[in-house]
Amino acid sequence: MKEHPVICRESGFALVLTLALLSLLVLAVCALSALTRINTRIAAISLQQTQARQNALLGLDIAFGQLQKHAGPDDRVTAMAGVTGIAALGSNTTRHWCGVWSASGGFVAWLASGAEITPVAAIQSGLVRTALVGVGSVGASTANSEHVEVGKLTINAVDPVAVQSRPEGNFAWWVGDEGVKISAFSPAADLASPVVSPVLAGNPPTSATAKLRAALTIYSAKLPRAISYEQLRLLPTPDHAALTPSVLQDSFHHTTLTAFYLRPQSAEMVRRTGAFNINTNSAVAWRGILETYNAFSLGPILAETSMGTSMTTSLPSRIANGLAAASAIGKVVNGPFTTVDSFASSTLLDTALTASGSGVTPAELITGLRPMLTTRSDTFRIRAYGDALDATDRTTVRAAAWCEAIVQRLPESAPGGAGRKFTITYFRWLGPADI
Repeated sequence: MKEHPVICRESGFALVLTLALLSLLVLAVCALSALTRINTRIAAISLQQTQARQNALLGLDIAFGQLQKHAGPDDRVTAMAGVTGIAALGSNTTRHWCGVWSASGGFVAWLASGAEITPVAAIQSGLVRTALVGVGSVGASTANSEHVEVGKLTINAVDPVAVQSRPEGNFAWWVGDEGVKISAFSPAADLASPVVSPVLAGNPPTSATAKLRAALTIYSAKLPRAISYEQLRLLPTPDHAALTPSVLQDSFHHTTLTAFYLRPQSAEMVRRTGAFNINTNSAVAWRGILETYNAFSLGPILAETSMGTSMTTSLPSRIANGLAAASAIGKVVNGPFTTVDSFASSTLLDTALTASGSGVTPAELITGLRPMLTTRSDTFRIRAYGDALDATDRTTVRAAAWCEAIVQRLPESAPGGAGRKFTITYFRWLGPADI
């Protein structure tokens, strides 16, 4: 009888131990369930991000194909959309689209998703807009630092249960013309003119291009190692401080790392740099070319007073602002120049040089610059966007992706009679902050 209390105590301990083990088992099941849910969610997010990237690559592929189709032939002309009369203004988000024209001046296409098939650079009505050049690229949208918007295109799939089409995601793309910009680095062995390398606008000295020009001059030995325009931010300025983001952002639409173009030579095409596509109404880019003319003494020096800084009366601004309305043999109003000769003989150039008091004639200016001037580009920047939609709510974007490629036209012929072959020379994935 004395052992009964011991038995009761042992029975009570066994019950407590059983409950404790049961609690641990329940906790383990709950933890395993939570872990499973987390892993499932991670897998779903990874799948959605992969789908978004695939849609962005689809946009890149289509952009590449459209570029090959429309700009592959030698007789095509490319231009910045500003030459059609789109003024420098922050709200003009199609000003930096790239357009393609035939050798006779006929409009061919805009290289942007959702574009109207008209000589006016506009997004089709009803399409959702998305920015492919935004705050991360150029800062706030202002004149000469405009954002670039295009239209989103929907990707539909057939629901095997409901047997009907449903949206799975969207994609968008934009092709930027790098030839209408000034090259920050032009390898001496590939220069269009053996003795002339383009320089960025240095006036006014406080401008972004002037600061970038100073850095490029002092640290020129580092430039051959740069593989993209964005890497120029690693160059220190003369005071050994890093270039501020605004310097590259404010120069984005006017400066590229290296723009190559194809030039006929000895019955074949050779790749050269140091050229400039005149079909741009960027006053900043024109200032760089005119300062290049003076820097290398390519003829009678342009009067300093004619260069000025005015957005209306300075020589660069007169050329840039008057380009759209100019007409000449080989150019229609609100269209690009199809030959350098038509630019040389145009009233635009004569009027701009005379009205600004440059002291230089069109013949003198063109004689010095001719080896550098062209009316088409062969280096382009492609940006593409893709997203994945929620499986239950097709209006909600669950993942988004952006990518960028630099594309170069080569001397080799493309298959199928599509002109000369294009190739991707640089690729990177972008984040929202890069756009």
